[in-house]
Amino acid sequence: MDHLKYLSGFIFPGCVAWFLYSGPHDTVDALAWTIPLWTLILMDWLSPKITPNKHKTIVSGWFYDLILYGLSCLQFLIISLLLIYASQLQWGTVFEIMTSLVNLLVLRILVGTTSGSSAIIVAHELIHRPKSYQRLLGQFLLYTVCYEHFIIAHLRGHHSNVATPEDITTARLDESFECYWKRVTIGNFKYAWNSELERLGLIQTQLFHYKMLANSVLQGLIVEVALLLIILMVFGWAAAIIFLYQAFSGVRLLETINYYQHWGLENGRSRNVLAWANQSLVTEYALVGLSNHISHHQNASTFFYQTPYSSEGPKMPYGYFVTNLWVKLNNASYRQVSAERLKQ
Repeated sequence: MDHLKYLSGFIFPGCVAWFLYSGPHDTVDALAWTIPLWTLILMDWLSPKITPNKHKTIVSGWFYDLILYGLSCLQFLIISLLLIYASQLQWGTVFEIMTSLVNLLVLRILVGTTSGSSAIIVAHELIHRPKSYQRLLGQFLLYTVCYEHFIIAHLRGHHSNVATPEDITTARLDESFECYWKRVTIGNFKYAWNSELERLGLIQTQLFHYKMLANSVLQGLIVEVALLLIILMVFGWAAAIIFLYQAFSGVRLLETINYYQHWGLENGRSRNVLAWANQSLVTEYALVGLSNHISHHQNASTFFYQTPYSSEGPKMPYGYFVTNLWVKLNNASYRQVSAERLKQ
C-alpha cells in the first residue's frame, strides 16, 4: 500500500483548486489560504529520510499514469478557475483595489507553485514518454506556463550535456541564483531556437524561409501568443496579467529546482556525479518521484515510478520545498553550505 503515498501529490493542487472555486476572497481569507503551502514546507523540513535499502515502492503502471493524467486535468482546471477568478476582481474603490491586489499576490503564490511543482513536473515526465499522445499532453501542460521550448532545451540539451560545462542548466560552482536565472532563461530559448534551425537546415539562411513554419519553437510561440490574446479578450486584462505572472512564477520555480539539482557539478560527469541526492520522503511522494534525479539522468527512458533512489551524489540537507525557499531568501547561505558539502 506504500504506493498510495503518491496520491499526496493531489493535496496541495486540490487546495488551490478549492481556493479558486470558492473565491474571490477578502484579504484575510485570501492570505489564510496560503497556510497549506507553509504546512507543506514545514512537513518537508521535518520529513523522514529515504533509506536506500528500504525505499522500494512497487507501483503499477496504470495507477501511476492515472496520477499523471489526474494532475494534468487538475492543472487545466486550475488555470480555467484562475482566469474566472481574476475576471471577477473589483477595481472601483481603494478598498476593492487593495483587496484585489492581495488576491493577485495569493494567486501568484498558489497557482505559480502548482504550475511549477505539479504541472511542469508532470510535463517533464510525459515529454520523456514514448507514446505521442503522452508527449502531446506534456506539451499542452507547458503551454499553461508559456514554456513549450523547454521540451527541446531539456531533451536535446540538458540530458546530453548534464554535469558538464556545456550544459546550460547545470549551475556553476558558487553561481548565484539570480545570475543563473538570467543565464538559463535566455540560454534555453536560444539553444532551442538554434537547435530547430539546425534541424531544418536553416542556420545559414538570412531571410525567412518556408521551412521556418516547421520550427517547433516558433509554433509554440504562436500558440502561446494566441492563448494570451484569447485570455485578454474573453477574461480581461487582470486575467491576462495574472496568467503571465503565474507562468513566470512556475518557470522560476522550475529553474530553481534545476539550479540546486545540479549546483556546482559542471565537471561532475568525469566523476560520475550527475545530480544532488535528496532524501526527503515528502519531496519524493508529493513530486511524484522527481527527486530520484540521479537515476533519471543515468537512464532517462525509465518511467519515474520505476526510477530507483540513488545516493551516488552529494546530499541535499533539506527537501525540495524547503530548498526552494532557502535558495531565494538566503542564497549566500545556500551556496556556502552546498560548497562545504561538495568538499566532503
